[in-house]
Amino acid sequence: MSLRHIGPLVLALAVIVVGFFGARFDGQRDARRESEHRAEIAATEIRGRLDQGGTLADSLRRFMAGTVRGSVTNAQFASVSSRWLSPADLTAAAWIEQVPASRRASYEQRIGRQIVVADRQGRITRAGVKPSYLPATLVTGIPPMTVPGLDFASEPGVAAAIGRPRTLYQVTATSLTRPRDELAGLFLVQSAQRLTNGAVLPGYVVLFVPELWLRASASGTDRLELRVGGVASESIGTDAVHSRFADAGQRFDVLVPLESVQGAAAILPWIILAAGLVVVALVGIAEIYASRRAKAKAEVDRLFTISPDLIVVAGFDGYFRRVNPAFESRLGYTQQEVLTRPLLDFVHPDDRGRTEEEGHRLHEGQTTISFVNRYLCKNGSYRWIEWTATPAIEERLTYAVGRDVTERRKAESDLREAEERYRVLAETQAALRRVATLVARRAPPGDVFAATTAEAGRLLHSDATALCRYEADGSVTVIAAELDADMDVSVGARYPLQDDNVLGVVFRTGRVARRDSFEDATGAVAEMARRGGVRSAVGAPVTVEGRPWGAIAVWSKRGLLPGDTEQRLVDFTDLVATAIANTESRAQLTASRARLVATADATRRQIERDLHDGAQQRLISLSFELRGVQDALPPELDDHRAALAQALDGLTNALDELREIAQGIHPAILTQGGLGPALKTLAHRSAIPVELDVRTEDGLPERVEVAAYYVVSEALANAAKHARASIVHVAARTQDRMLNVSVRDDGLGGADPDRGSGLLGLKDRAEAIGGSLSVESARGAGTSLYVELPLDDVRQ
Repeated sequence: MSLRHIGPLVLALAVIVVGFFGARFDGQRDARRESEHRAEIAATEIRGRLDQGGTLADSLRRFMAGTVRGSVTNAQFASVSSRWLSPADLTAAAWIEQVPASRRASYEQRIGRQIVVADRQGRITRAGVKPSYLPATLVTGIPPMTVPGLDFASEPGVAAAIGRPRTLYQVTATSLTRPRDELAGLFLVQSAQRLTNGAVLPGYVVLFVPELWLRASASGTDRLELRVGGVASESIGTDAVHSRFADAGQRFDVLVPLESVQGAAAILPWIILAAGLVVVALVGIAEIYASRRAKAKAEVDRLFTISPDLIVVAGFDGYFRRVNPAFESRLGYTQQEVLTRPLLDFVHPDDRGRTEEEGHRLHEGQTTISFVNRYLCKNGSYRWIEWTATPAIEERLTYAVGRDVTERRKAESDLREAEERYRVLAETQAALRRVATLVARRAPPGDVFAATTAEAGRLLHSDATALCRYEADGSVTVIAAELDADMDVSVGARYPLQDDNVLGVVFRTGRVARRDSFEDATGAVAEMARRGGVRSAVGAPVTVEGRPWGAIAVWSKRGLLPGDTEQRLVDFTDLVATAIANTESRAQLTASRARLVATADATRRQIERDLHDGAQQRLISLSFELRGVQDALPPELDDHRAALAQALDGLTNALDELREIAQGIHPAILTQGGLGPALKTLAHRSAIPVELDVRTEDGLPERVEVAAYYVVSEALANAAKHARASIVHVAARTQDRMLNVSVRDDGLGGADPDRGSGLLGLKDRAEAIGGSLSVESARGAGTSLYVELPLDDVRQ
């Protein structure tokens, strides 16, 4: 055969061989692409199911945080979970808490159940001792969340998810697991605070997502393998293709079997080899390619059309090339309007700068994930859209999917507003508790007023705060203030109420008043505000027991006070008025008791003086006269002399008894020598040895000396009568403007001040002058009495 004939044959053979191997290669490549396409579609559908589960978990979290009054019960949780999860074919959910071993008993008492575990056969037993537990407080009752108290600490994926920081704000998925030989699946975990009667309990919402539920969403393939965090429940072998994505803090791999080359692609090389009909074979291959492309395009178009999310193709020139029907249904624009206007025209003006910057990053080849901006609707409203986009640099196109998150953003905004309201309420209640604590501790009125002013300023974030009291002459006195250095106001300053300022308006109207400009205001207060740079002021009346008592005012130099300042100040002053009323009542009661004690002491002192200057002096004079008569009797009247001597002895005893009575009514030595000599006299007269330690200042107030004297006198008398003590220690010291007196014996103890009037009377006397008295008397340990008496006049 000549070269002329061999050449075409060799050329034909070469063409056939090339066509054979080319056809085989193309068939295998198409099969792989088809399998990869199915894997990507399956991954997209599984991710959609996972996002649906995350949305349901987030809904349960908001439900747990949304109940302000009362507490979510297990029945309520199970009912709400069933109503929300059943439409999605999910059933198992729980709310779990972290419980250390030290709080296990209190937790079990609170929920009325024990912390339990379930073995592989489903038997429920009490949990053993562990450092900590993850019990399910609220459950739906569906496996694996069967009973309250079920411990999930044995599920390592749940414990690991709780330990991750992202779980505090986002849903976190565990790897695949098979709890107690049940269906394989994963847990979605998210932090969820539980409001119980206004108190916040930390916890976590846990939603069980079966693997079959995720795999069932993949409608385009009969077999697939799902790996979550590198863990799979079953394997489809090594001959597979996969698609990977990351969501909920986990890596998801979707594997589908690699299809073998079938149909025309398999026999096409043999047709080429057998028939050599290169042209026919190429036409057939082209037809196959066209059919497959058409099928793939139809699938993409179907997904493009039915997707509820916005799917768009945009050019690098800033115009949309294609949008799906969801774009029109969500925003209201027609296809022609969308494709003929720049895409930035549809973006909210405040978000255009960020959107343009994100577009530049896309043009540089970066991928956009969870970028949120606002799109203007045709009706004038706007929607929040969360975009995920990837660029095709060669085609100068951007492919993007947008999810409408308007309702989610609104729910988050409502939740933030609710949390802010609760924070303000908590701050107000805490401020009022601190004021009430001062009142309960019987703090002086000045301390209560200062604390009230400071709490109001801290609560309202003002630059200056003042509590003022109305006076009878038509003025107002500043009794407490928290002021900026530039505010020329001092405690005790008086201002007229006729001026055109906030305090004057409050006084005249009896209602809350505001002023946001002081340019035309008159009076000393307005002038002070202008000098201090005040821009806004709000005042509210303080009404105590139905009478106008005064007003509280706040000033701001940084800007206008918030619009709710009036209501918050009124709410604060309503409760502060009660504290002021209690403080004034207690101050009046203390002053009244002090006046009664002072009157009683003055009466005792007057009686002692009357006895000393009257009856006692007359008895002394009478004894001198009788002694003169006795000395003048003649010797023969010895019988009369003896009778007269006996009468003189009786008169002397009566005079001594009268001195004792006068000493008991009011000790004269206390007036003459002070507390130290008076206590020494009591120690000398005591039937029990007394160790005396007196370190006091000279010139103590009389009311303090009298109270201390009677306390020591009564304590020594009680020790002599009841204690069977061998020694008594008496100490008196002055320190920090207080007189501290202690009386301690080594007797039997067991003294109860509530069973006798002596100690109760001494306690009333001490409290009447602003002091306190306490008794420690354990049986067999002796009795100790402690008294603190202020040296300053409490009535001031």
